[in-house]
Amino acid sequence: MESRLFSLAVALCAAASGPAGAAQSVTLPAWICAHPDAIFASGMETGETAIPHDPSNGSGGAVGSVMRTLHIANLGNGTQPYFLYVPSSYSPNHPWPFLLALHGVSPYPDTYAQITRDNWIAAASAGGFIVAAPIANAQVTVGGQPGVTWRVPPTSGPSDYDEFGALLADVEGAYNIERTRLYGWGFSAGGHVMHDLAVNTYSTAFNASTMAAYGASSGVLAALACYGLTNAQCQQLLSNLPRKITVDIHIGNSDTQLLPYAQSDHMLFENAGWQFLGNPPYQINYTMFVGGHTYTIPQLSDIWTHLCRAAVVP
Repeated sequence: MESRLFSLAVALCAAASGPAGAAQSVTLPAWICAHPDAIFASGMETGETAIPHDPSNGSGGAVGSVMRTLHIANLGNGTQPYFLYVPSSYSPNHPWPFLLALHGVSPYPDTYAQITRDNWIAAASAGGFIVAAPIANAQVTVGGQPGVTWRVPPTSGPSDYDEFGALLADVEGAYNIERTRLYGWGFSAGGHVMHDLAVNTYSTAFNASTMAAYGASSGVLAALACYGLTNAQCQQLLSNLPRKITVDIHIGNSDTQLLPYAQSDHMLFENAGWQFLGNPPYQINYTMFVGGHTYTIPQLSDIWTHLCRAAVVP
């Protein structure tokens, strides 16, 4: 139900699937972030580590800033546009990494989703990956004003998690996507959703067995993934996961609504065995920056450097 997500979103705005299987994490060599479509950095096998590949082999999609449309009955008005960016250097001859970017609660959903996509353009162009930003479908009222947040399971009828799956299928059919390198990122309510996708089993498209890594900016476990659970129960949920998915957490030092939760999340992951080594590769990166309930475009490039070396194979 939306209340699983909306209860904390109200406070913030006032202030400002299939089960996981036996997937395995792979730490890619550092050069992959500069050569995302290479099997070997130099093109030669000797002395180098092969990169796992599972290409979708889609072709025919346009490059640049694109808007594509899905049609999921009984979700919103039945038509779901989403915003996509494909770097000009894209070629279907090689599979490309893909990142799903989720906005926060907004009174202007179309504009907010487009801005979210646009904010990732610099990182996507430099890092060589495709990024998509869908639009939330749950109508809510925040501070007396209409807005939208994500329609999350369990709920009657389809949820936005169905939209995420349809979006991925659409992108994989139109472009050559590297399925071993599916990533996610979300801000605020979108960050709550990213934690939920990775920790729970509501989505067959995005979960701990399919995503290489994800980032949550101003998003916390308590708002959705661990909603209604005690810290001990949330800790057990993380400890029981069959795979330690790479995660990046960014939080502002004056985001007083969420900072205590984000700090607790950091420790919950580490207590469950996630490793923080200070330099890549690591399974968790935790960054507290000077600021409030927000993020910056330079932070997105920084987040990508924390995610890009992660891959997942069945």
